[in-house]
Amino acid sequence: MSLRDKIEMGSWIATIAALLFTAGQIYQWREDRKADLSLEMVARFSDLEYAGSARRELAQFWWQNSDALAKVTAIKGGIPPAQRQKFLDLLFQKRPPVKRQEQFAAVSEMANFFDQVELCIATKRCDAQIATDYFCGYAANFADLYQGPLTQVRETFGTSGLGAGLQNFVEARCDD
Repeated sequence: MSLRDKIEMGSWIATIAALLFTAGQIYQWREDRKADLSLEMVARFSDLEYAGSARRELAQFWWQNSDALAKVTAIKGGIPPAQRQKFLDLLFQKRPPVKRQEQFAAVSEMANFFDQVELCIATKRCDAQIATDYFCGYAANFADLYQGPLTQVRETFGTSGLGAGLQNFVEARCDD
């Protein structure tokens, strides 16, 4: 093997090493970007300009109805899901119309937010583990508690797909 052949082989080895290093750097950058996008979703969840305001609106409802809810949760063994859902729907319906509209808007915003979370994961733009770890508890409770109001929003505005990502997120990623 001549010196020229050794230099050419060394050049090829260096080129391959540089390509492998570059591919590794690109992969790491993509993984870091996925984590960053997931953390941006986490920040939006608490941001009062976005999901945080909807969460606050929904939380106020629970605080205003804490006595009625305490009676329901005090029942030994809980109440069957269908009866619990009827009870919750009645609580929503007895609110003044303006507050009910605010409640429905908040439900719509939260469902849309979780649809975006699921889309971000499904398109592999977000880190599924970060999103699952952070959002599953709230998303599962939200999907359960607000199925009545969410159905009403869908029917009123003809947005049948609203909450589909939320439902998929809960069913596919959140343990019961």
